[in-house]
Amino acid sequence: MVARLNIFGRMAVLLALLSACTLDKEAELRAQLTDWVFLAQTRVFVSKMSCTAAVFDLVRPEISSKVERAKSIETALTRVRNGRPVLFDIPDLSPNEISQQLMSKDLGKGLGMLSTGVGPAKECMEDEVAAGYYAVLMSPDTRTIYDPAGDALLMIYPPGNLAFFLRGNV
Repeated sequence: MVARLNIFGRMAVLLALLSACTLDKEAELRAQLTDWVFLAQTRVFVSKMSCTAAVFDLVRPEISSKVERAKSIETALTRVRNGRPVLFDIPDLSPNEISQQLMSKDLGKGLGMLSTGVGPAKECMEDEVAAGYYAVLMSPDTRTIYDPAGDALLMIYPPGNLAFFLRGNV
């Protein structure tokens, strides 16, 4: 009986350790994002070992000048190839269309951006959040920041004053 309790005790410790393994911590992520956007409260935050998905309200939907802007896919691709975060400052293109154009110029880099947005959405988002994410992903009103070195995607949706953050490690 004592040996059996010892095994259950070890399993409880192991489960506690595994549950503590997450890709991001909310406070650290918020601190990182304050260099890019003006966050208000957190609506959703899910982080697992392989992904993070978060939705934030914004104080205002403006993007800090600390993020390098690209007015064309070619300029953005140069920044992505150098591993630097980039704001796709291209009017009337949804994040989905940006991803498609990036893939047409450099399949590997475009697929990197695509997988950063798709993997965490599938693994870390509840269905009701995913439905909102899809609308933001397809909207030409959405502003997109991609950080290839950090495997992170931040989409700012001014009409809803929201920011969707995704990170994957695959």
